[in-house]
Amino acid sequence: MLWLANSPDLNAIEKAWFYMKKEITKRGPTTNRKKLKARWEKCWQDLPQSKIQEWIEAIPHHVKEIIRLEGGNEYKEGRKKGEEKITIY
Repeated sequence: MLWLANSPDLNAIEKAWFYMKKEITKRGPTTNRKKLKARWEKCWQDLPQSKIQEWIEAIPHHVKEIIRLEGGNEYKEGRKKGEEKITIY
């Protein structure tokens, strides 16, 4: 498969960035660069191995779906059928 790094579901590090951003923003915003860097580093160190393993174990499922769809763009990254995110305004 070509371009795996460009598909967030096939590149486990992409899940880490999203997770870390969510965790860091729970504490509220900061404009202090030093504090922000410290938050990112702490979050990276505290990243649960179970989360990393979960992301890695999901990759074969995503690969199978992409193959099933013959590489088509119908694939909804990160979501299984019926689990699509619904936005309520």
